Amino acid sequence: MQRLRVSRELAYLIEAAVLPLGHQSFEIDDKPFDPQRFSALVNWHQIRPLAFEYVQAKSLALPDHVLRMLREFTLGQAVTNMAFLGICVRLYNRLIDNQVHAFPMKGALWAWMLYDKPVSREFGDIDYFIGKEDVSKSLDILLREGFAADRYRHYLLKEKNAVEDYLNTDYQLPLTPVQEHLLQSLEIQWNCTYPRYCYNFTWDELARNLVPFNMMGKPVWVPGMEIQLIMMVIHHGGVEQWDKLKYMADLLRLLDKSADSMDWAYINKVTKAKGFHKLLLESLGVAGYLSGRDYVKYTKAAESYPSEGFLKDILTHWENERPSLKTKTWRIFLYNLKYRDKWSDKLSIVAAHIEYLTHWKLLWHKISWYKNRPSGESDRDRAVNAVSGRENI
Repeated sequence: MQRLRVSRELAYLIEAAVLPLGHQSFEIDDKPFDPQRFSALVNWHQIRPLAFEYVQAKSLALPDHVLRMLREFTLGQAVTNMAFLGICVRLYNRLIDNQVHAFPMKGALWAWMLYDKPVSREFGDIDYFIGKEDVSKSLDILLREGFAADRYRHYLLKEKNAVEDYLNTDYQLPLTPVQEHLLQSLEIQWNCTYPRYCYNFTWDELARNLVPFNMMGKPVWVPGMEIQLIMMVIHHGGVEQWDKLKYMADLLRLLDKSADSMDWAYINKVTKAKGFHKLLLESLGVAGYLSGRDYVKYTKAAESYPSEGFLKDILTHWENERPSLKTKTWRIFLYNLKYRDKWSDKLSIVAAHIEYLTHWKLLWHKISWYKNRPSGESDRDRAVNAVSGRENI
């Protein structure tokens, strides 16, 4: 593959996020460095603490207001990460003490599990994976802790004719605090993404080999690195399409930390069975291309990765950002039709989307909600009423 050309601003950010140890994958554009574009890109890629550390190490000349933004955000993120760690462990213990199948996941966990300096990883919420049979119980527990779902989800969960279909066709439920709270967003998941994208994993599949991870001096039981990698490829790759450097920074740190010790035969087996082995290989290929380290070798794949088209798609997002969409369903659908393994996997995704339309009871309740949606009371008011006992949830 010929060396691709990137802007000077993006080249700096790739180096800040990826730590390539002197390896340079790209030709750099001849245009002068643009601090304003650098500032815009660093916000898009959500790597402000990593960029601040890089700017300091390289003595990169930036306007005072850009440098101040990076410094203030980094200091604030350090305080937030420490506070969120305590909240994460406390809520995890509440769930476990009440016999809920749960483990923390994604950003909050990866900041502490993968980064030498947890403050280097941006995140703004806390996520838990919950056994599907424990979703209702977990919501009761988290409500007592001051976090409630929005009115729309409450409506679906209390409708006996809709709740089973909702849990079988969705995968996550965002919660927000009912009163002022440092943590503004908490999310529970019972699948890796929407089932109609065919990345389905049960609790037993993900939690087959939980290992203790020390958080605030207490063991939190989480899946081993093989499952962490699989979940990362699904979320960062299959859903988010690697469109921010934050995601690639996670992947590279996981690989550098654990690639030599992971069970790659198991990883190959699972990703092939679920139809996203090609996405795994492409993702490992991009990580290797950026860092100068060979990660595809662990899979014993015969082909060379990444493909030029896969890499160019990612670089386009990295250079130009992406339009914000109200729903990314169509974007994710097309991406998975393009990059999943076999035609049978792609047809399964199409069939699953069609099958979703057969859940007529759920769809009727959704249509009914938007048609008859109450007005005048905010989601926050509804949640407060729930906690104070004025509404039966």
